[in-house]
Order: sequence, then C-alpha cells, then structure tokens
Amino acid sequence: MKIHPIQTGTVRIKTNQRQGKGRGLIRQLNMFLDSNWTEPLPIYAWVIEHPEGIIVVDTGDTAKTMEPGYFPRWHPYYKFGAKMDLKPKQEIGPQLQKLGYQTSDIKKLIFILIMPEDCIIFLIVKFLLMRKNTKKPVASWGD
Repeated sequence: MKIHPIQTGTVRIKTNQRQGKGRGLIRQLNMFLDSNWTEPLPIYAWVIEHPEGIIVVDTGDTAKTMEPGYFPRWHPYYKFGAKMDLKPKQEIGPQLQKLGYQTSDIKKLIFILIMPEDCIIFLIVKFLLMRKNTKKPVASWGD
C-alpha cells in the first residue's frame, strides 16, 4: 500500500481560529476581530494505492475559489476569515494525472466535510457517481 499526499493549494486563516480563543459566539467574534493571519496552510487530499483499488480521501479544493463570486457574498467567513490560494494545476484531477491515474481509476472516494460548501459538493458528487450496473451510489452519507 502506498499513500500520496496531494497539496491542492493553501489557505490562510486568522490566528485566533487556529488557536481557538473563547467559546461559542465569543470564539467566532474573536476570530473575526483578529487582524493576524497564519502563514499559508496546505490543503491536502490523499491518494491511497490499496489492494482493493485507488482510494481518494477528500478532494482538496477547487481553483474556482479564486474567482470573484464563488463564495456567497453574505457569508462573513469567506470575506473575513479565509484567504485561499489555488491554481487549476493544483486541483485533484491534474494531480491524479501526474501520478498516472485518471478519475475513472478511483474505486472509493472518502469525503472529509469541513466547510458548508463541502456538504453541497458531496451531495452533487454522490448523485453523479452512480454505478452503471446497479444505480447505487458509490459513496454514502453514513448509511
């Protein structure tokens, strides 16, 4: 078995988010009021060469995060709490190709849901990743 970490860009967050100062709403407020940013932190996905086939853990992020209007304007976190840096060549697809794989080689996809948009992306991928012969989803939502 071989595990490949794939960096799909970086994100800078407020230092108070990383340190977690306070509880509940105070913790969130402390994050937004913080003027200090972390160094660029890697965004990772993982490709596992497994006897059962290629397994991808998380999919990293998309270069579309760099486009104005990608994140909802009304959401304060995307405006004041995170600074993404991701180029198209850093997305999971091109990175898989560098390893010699196509997306069709993936046997299992495991999502790590962190951000609200992750849940939406998961539902879209679950809908699209249907087995042709059984019409059953390749991924599941805890069932």
